[in-house]
Amino acid sequence: MQCLRAQTGWEPTNAVVVRRAFLHAKKNDLWGELREWTRHRQQPVSEEDYGPEGLFGDVPARRVDRGAVKDSTQQSFRPSRQELAVYDGYAAAHGFDNRSDFLDAVRGAFLPALPAAPRRATTR
Repeated sequence: MQCLRAQTGWEPTNAVVVRRAFLHAKKNDLWGELREWTRHRQQPVSEEDYGPEGLFGDVPARRVDRGAVKDSTQQSFRPSRQELAVYDGYAAAHGFDNRSDFLDAVRGAFLPALPAAPRRATTR
């Protein structure tokens, strides 16, 4: 949303971003994809999943705990009761376990990926 701030001098509240993300998912009927994404994300990762010699290692900016992103803080938003009712209704209708999982998937489909961290120069 940084480019919007540069264009208009303001940026939307978190509640507005969530609403836009929800409307994007609704318009594009992403519910099945989002439910599948959530189901896969909830699968535990074990040491053997990383491969020999840590081949796959840890992925920067990957969510490591439910509702948290590495090196970040949780963003709050204050939806209206009507918005909560809509979110909860859609979450239940499309098989999500709870509002948090539902909104996390909706935001994930809407917001751009985090930029790649700059690579460090290696000295040899």
